[in-house]
Amino acid sequence: MPSSNSRYAQGSRLAADAPIGTPSPVPGARSDAVKEAPDSRTDGTRAKPQPADARSVQSILERSFLPGAEEDVAIANDAAPKRAGFAYATTIRRSVKIALGVGLVVAFGWAPLRAMLATTSVEAIVNARIETIRSPIEGIVQTPAEKTASWSSTAPPRLVVVDPYADRSRLDELRRELNTLESQKQTLERESQLTQTALDAIDVQAEKYRTGRFKLIDARLAAQTAELQAATAKTAQATASKRRSDHLQRTGDISGAESDRVQYEWSAATSAEAAAEKRLEETKVERDAIADGVFIGDSYNDAPSSAQRETELKLKKGELDAQLAAVRTQIRDVGDQISAEDERYRRRSEALVGLPTKGRLWEILVGPGEYVNKGQDLLRVLNCSHPIVSASVDERVYNRLEVGSPATFQPLQDGKAYHGSVINLTGAAGAPGNLAVPPITMRKSPFYVTIAMDDMGEAGCSIGRTGTVTFGEDDAASTHAGSESRGPLKGSISRG
Repeated sequence: MPSSNSRYAQGSRLAADAPIGTPSPVPGARSDAVKEAPDSRTDGTRAKPQPADARSVQSILERSFLPGAEEDVAIANDAAPKRAGFAYATTIRRSVKIALGVGLVVAFGWAPLRAMLATTSVEAIVNARIETIRSPIEGIVQTPAEKTASWSSTAPPRLVVVDPYADRSRLDELRRELNTLESQKQTLERESQLTQTALDAIDVQAEKYRTGRFKLIDARLAAQTAELQAATAKTAQATASKRRSDHLQRTGDISGAESDRVQYEWSAATSAEAAAEKRLEETKVERDAIADGVFIGDSYNDAPSSAQRETELKLKKGELDAQLAAVRTQIRDVGDQISAEDERYRRRSEALVGLPTKGRLWEILVGPGEYVNKGQDLLRVLNCSHPIVSASVDERVYNRLEVGSPATFQPLQDGKAYHGSVINLTGAAGAPGNLAVPPITMRKSPFYVTIAMDDMGEAGCSIGRTGTVTFGEDDAASTHAGSESRGPLKGSISRG
């Protein structure tokens, strides 16, 4: 071990060589004897350190020559890497804890914070409009045997008003008129049928007469043709006799009386032949006329009695058909009038009172079997076909809303979200008085909003059911709905 003198000399050298203000090589030792004072010169050189006083030098020497100082320095040098590793591990652990804490804060605090910052209602309840059902006619009220106070998935109950004293005189008059026309129609149809039968018979008779007339004229033509041929033959004979008589008379071999007789016979034969030709021509004209439908004779003008009767029957048949067509038209018109009048009578005598497709009885004003007047109030029902939500909001939210703004209603009971839109902004004036729950009963905020919901099903008739309305797009509504599942937040209403 070095002597104390050598250590003293070594310490003196260290103290003399070391600049004043530098740290001591011994851990924990600090040289505070000399302080560096910056020089105000601009050449960039540092000022020389100021010499230390006697007390500082003595303190340095004592710390330098303490027993075990060198061993402490070695131990401090060995522990330095361990302390550095421990400090690094500590820093890592602290960073992980900080990151985990931030993550928990974001996970459990961001969604509620968004819900608190969302545009929500102060109070919100399911509401519906009350409709007053009035009697469409006067009569007796008839209700079904089953008692149905609420209907949403089933058909609404049948409420019927029957008037046993409804006026049906016009309907009876039209039916009597229809019966009269039906009788006329049957009569005209029968007459037309009989006329057609007689016309068919007379037509057959006229055709037979025409055929017989043709045969008769053909036979007459044949006879007249034969007569003409006979007359022609006689004329030829008389002509030959006349030529011989004329020759004999010139020679004087015949007497004058004989010549006159021959001349007479020739004149008679010639006239008979001409008459036969005329009769044959007359018969041909008559036949040609019959072929054209015109009958020429001595005892009638242009048609026989059967043809004239046929013409009369055709005219009568046409008149009957025209009358029958007119009666059928009247029957069709009266039938249409009867249908319309019967429909009016059924509406006057019995009326089915229309009820909403989804609703609930709110107040019954008349009983079964009671006689009511037209327009009298029968009952009041909740119209759940178009459910609405009445909400109250604060002034800040109210000033941001507009008619048509999207909204989402979430009941507190089941947490299901229903979408709709704002249809009315009434502010402090309240809402129409035909709502089941007046919005003025919500007293936490005086600004009232009405929201029309798209479809709430059976929940649309849950009048007074509380919940929360979130105004804005669907993503904000869904976030708010997720936060609501963990507990009530700002704007939610709990049942009292």
